[in-house]
Order: sequence, then C-alpha cells, then structure tokens
Amino acid sequence: LSFRLAQSPSPWAARALPAMGPPGSRGRPRPLMVHGALVLAQVVFGGGAIVGKFGVHGTNPALFALIREGIAGPLLCLLALGSHSLSEVKPKLADMPCLLAAGVGLFSNQLFFILGIKLSDPVIGSAWQPSQPVFTLMLAVLVGYEKLTCRRVAGILIAVSGAVFMVVFGMASSGGSSGSTALVGNLLFCLNCFGTSAYVIVTKGLVKKYPAIAVTGWAYLLGSMMMLVVVAIINETPECLRFVCSDSDKDVQQTCIDGAWDVPRAMILPLAYWILFSSVTAYFAMTWANQYATASSVSVYTVLQPCTSGLISAILIFTHDSAWAKEYSLSYPGWNDLGILGIIAGLALLFTDSTLQQGGTDDRREPGPDGRQVAFLDDAAVASLDGCCQAATVRSNPG
Repeated sequence: LSFRLAQSPSPWAARALPAMGPPGSRGRPRPLMVHGALVLAQVVFGGGAIVGKFGVHGTNPALFALIREGIAGPLLCLLALGSHSLSEVKPKLADMPCLLAAGVGLFSNQLFFILGIKLSDPVIGSAWQPSQPVFTLMLAVLVGYEKLTCRRVAGILIAVSGAVFMVVFGMASSGGSSGSTALVGNLLFCLNCFGTSAYVIVTKGLVKKYPAIAVTGWAYLLGSMMMLVVVAIINETPECLRFVCSDSDKDVQQTCIDGAWDVPRAMILPLAYWILFSSVTAYFAMTWANQYATASSVSVYTVLQPCTSGLISAILIFTHDSAWAKEYSLSYPGWNDLGILGIIAGLALLFTDSTLQQGGTDDRREPGPDGRQVAFLDDAAVASLDGCCQAATVRSNPG
C-alpha cells in the first residue's frame, strides 16, 4: 500500500493510510488484554532478576546471556513459523536495518542486565527498570511517535517517583556490592534500560507488518550473533573475564574464571526460566502489546519489577537464613516499599489514558473518501517510518 496524500485543514501536510492491524488480526483486542500482557511481562522480568542471580553465582554471566539468546531465538522463530505462513514471517530486505537495530537493543538489554546483577544487587537491578518510561518517552517524542500530554507525563512521573522512593530509601538497607563494582553495576543497569527502550521504539513499526512473535524471534537471532562475538572476546581477555566474574568471595570468582565456558548444573534451571518465561513468554507479550499501546505505556509497566523482586526476596529470606541471603545479596523489603502507592497512582492515570484505548500510535482517524477509516500521521511520524523501513509494504486490516 503506497502512502497517499489526504486533504486536511491542519497547517502541516499530512499523509494517510487505512487503519491497519498486524498480519492475521481481526480487530483490536480489549484494552484489558493489552494491560494484562504488559503486567505479565514485567512480573516475569521481576522474578527473572532474582532467578538470574542464582544462575550467575560462580559462573560466567556473559555465557549465561549467550545461551539464553541462542536458544530463545530459534525457538521463537519456530513458533512463528508454526502459527503463521512463511510470507508473513520472512522479513523483507528493506526492513533489515530496523531488525538489526532491534537486535542491538535486545543484545544490549540482555548483556548489561545480566552483568549488572552479577556485579550488583538484583533488587537494585529491578529498581532501575522504572527509568525505561523516561527513556522511551524521550525517544518516542524525538522520532515523532508520540506527543507530550499532561496526563501522560503526570502518570509517568508519579509512577517513576514511587519507584525512585523505593530505591533511595532502600539503599541503606541493601546488602549489595560496594565501591567501584557497585557503581559499574548501576551504570550497566542504566544502559540495560536504555537498550530496552530503544527496542520498544524500533519494533513499534515492525509489529505493524510482521507477527509480534516473529519480530521477537528475529531480534533474538541477531542479538545472539552479537553476543557470541562479545563472549568470545571476554573469555579470551583475562582482564575482561576477571571483571565479569567479580565476586566478594575470591573462591567463587576463581571458579568463574577457570570455567569460563562451563555450564554447571546450578545454571540450568535459571536458564530454563529465562528462556521459557523471560524470553519467550515475557518478550512476546511485551512485543504483542506494543502493537496496541503507546510506546511510553509499554515501558511504564516496568515499575512493577521492583515490587515483584522485593516480594520474592522477602519470601526467599523468610524460608532461608540471613547468611544465605547475604551470599546472594538479597534483603527484606522495608519502608521504602511504600513507594508502591505512587506506582499504583501513576498506573491508574495511564490505565485511563484514551490514547492507549485507541491504539499504539498517536494519530488522527477520520473517514476517507471511500468510507474507510484513515489514520493521519504528522510529518515527524512519517519521516521516522520512511527512514527506518523504506519501501515497506503495509497490509491493511480487512476488518
């Protein structure tokens, strides 16, 4: 379908395209389903932060990330081929730059997060995730996908403020790493959040043309190739390997260094969780919801991660002893967790945002000359779509 000019009384020249959905869709799902998918994804991610800490204890975290991506990518692609035709799943050459960018976003997200929880506290890692809505909103505004509204900004700021309250007032009681290692760990979490936000923005256009599970699978495949190169470099560079294997217990650190390519039995169950739940289930749910929700709304649900991690930490510490918890840098939730009230208030504002009810892009929809719904995109949105995926064929929703 070629973009066609539409007459519009607005001062800017608008281009329009018929209202569309993803391949094979029959109308939009109920908003509750979209919200449910986003909640599910972030709860799974929050649990993954705790599970991942067990998986990288005494092992190479970069190898952990490589195995995760190397298995999840082909698995997602097979699931895509099993539920869609080859023509729907196979990416066009013009879309490869977008897919490559999605792979970079996913690669950076996976690598920096797993390294972060190795060097720092998994609860702190989850607490960093609420920064994603800020990154996403800034990127979405820059590329023209979204416009700032008072309600949207207020919802994000309130939710993020609640999460920041949890982090700031919980740092004193956190038993995580200290010094330069903790500082690097926090920097890695920041890069992890930026990578996730970039992934959400880049896949925004792709999920309009390909099934969400196929987009996720291709991104994982490309990301795993990048991860393989990085892991090979780390394992062949003693300084890098010593750094990623950092641990307060020197024996644990040496075990990691000596077995840089080893997959111990303790890594298998955490890997299974990250592949089946964090990769296949959560990323598919998030990418699917990205078709119908605004980019900033997709990311704002990351504020649920510290809540999930804090709850799981409390249960684990209660069922074990404090010495065991200290070994894995786990701590009880404290007064800082009252920040959940701000999180709930911010999510309530976004839950009632009309832009989420209407779809995943900020556009105007009016009847076209042939009576069909037409979505008017401003110049910024059209430019970002054209620049990312030129000559792309967009299939309209027959419904």
